[in-house]
Amino acid sequence: MSHQDPDGDKRLANIERRIFEMQERQNQGEKKRDDRGLPAGVGAIMGRVATELVAGIIVGAFIGWMLDNWLGTSPFLLVLLFFLGAMAGMLNVWRMFSGRGLAVGYFDEHSDSSSKE
Repeated sequence: MSHQDPDGDKRLANIERRIFEMQERQNQGEKKRDDRGLPAGVGAIMGRVATELVAGIIVGAFIGWMLDNWLGTSPFLLVLLFFLGAMAGMLNVWRMFSGRGLAVGYFDEHSDSSSKE
């Protein structure tokens, strides 16, 4: 069966063209994100930064307050965990902007992520 159908080739080309056009429309309709996965728009980025910082501070202070009440060491652990929570929030913001996300462990600074073998 070496017979090739010229109408079949035209239909195949038409289908491929239509698929390509649909993919282009879908890509234009989606919100754009950069390579690090950050949301588009300054408002979204600032909202995430504020959430990371406030959440770290509140969680740290709450855990410190609870431990102080339990151990009777007021206000030592509250102050200590307040600052640790603030540092954790800043670390999360740095990881977000540097593109590391929630990666744990060794991170090669000089590797090209687009050339995977």
